[in-house]
Amino acid sequence: MPVLDVISLSKRYGPTIGVEDLTFSAEPGEVLGYLGPNGAGKTTTIRCIMGMLAPTSGRTRVFGVDVRPGRATMHDRIGYLPGDFRIWPNLTARRALAVMAAIGGAGRQVRQRCEELATRLELDLDRPVEDLSKGNRQKVGVIFAFQTAPDLLILDEPTGSLDPLIRQVVWDIIREAAHGGATVLLSSHDLAEVAAVCERAAILRKGRLVELASIARIAGEGSHQLKIWFAEGTPVPAPPLDRLPNLRVLHAEGRMLHLAYHGSPDGVLRWAATHSVERISTPQASLEDAFVQYYNGDATAPAQSASPRSSSVNVGVKQE
Repeated sequence: MPVLDVISLSKRYGPTIGVEDLTFSAEPGEVLGYLGPNGAGKTTTIRCIMGMLAPTSGRTRVFGVDVRPGRATMHDRIGYLPGDFRIWPNLTARRALAVMAAIGGAGRQVRQRCEELATRLELDLDRPVEDLSKGNRQKVGVIFAFQTAPDLLILDEPTGSLDPLIRQVVWDIIREAAHGGATVLLSSHDLAEVAAVCERAAILRKGRLVELASIARIAGEGSHQLKIWFAEGTPVPAPPLDRLPNLRVLHAEGRMLHLAYHGSPDGVLRWAATHSVERISTPQASLEDAFVQYYNGDATAPAQSASPRSSSVNVGVKQE
């Protein structure tokens, strides 16, 4: 049974669509990315799951139980980090977290978990929350979500305001929770974050789900690229764009021709083989490229930017 079920969920604010006919689920031990820019409907979805908003139609279920708006449905098994996390400013971080844990009936084991997380996140728990920087307040939010070792984690932009090293620590904590059997819904517009910790992702566009697939498949929907270096003394030929409509030139410099294509590479490779080629580089598919295409409503157009990651191969088979 899925831990989280969103079933034909719609939420409207008068004539404005918050989300429309969303259906997806998350399994035990899964980190499901929930992608979309600000305003796409991610937070609306989460507030319906948490029972903070009543849907216009459809429903959400957690642990097989229908969420009832206005009721804390199964909240004792959920770790929630809202995008606008706030906690008592005049209390120390330690005291504020202890009060929140006590409300949920947690005991000594949670206090130990809190200390462990604070050490990993390099957070001084004895400082008043109001004296903490924005990044350190975000660390308090991360501890709040994870300290009870919940079975379901709903995280809305969990690494906002964190420096790169601490972001890596948070990603590790998320992976460890999933490895221990927890389900994680990770809402983010940070594509690096989703690619780092998720195997699947849902892409939200203007309140509607436009894709739900593995990260590898989503990245593969973006255009692919080739960099071809022609042999010294060989003029760089112009590719036959009339015969290869899914091909376009991104850049040409010296003996190098940078191409983007969609679909099979057979045509462009056959064309390249008719010339004297020194080597070919194949930049990896970029999640960012694919996401931009989905968000623009076009999952077939060539990507607009190249990924900086690449692998280089000699013409033929051998990898460098």
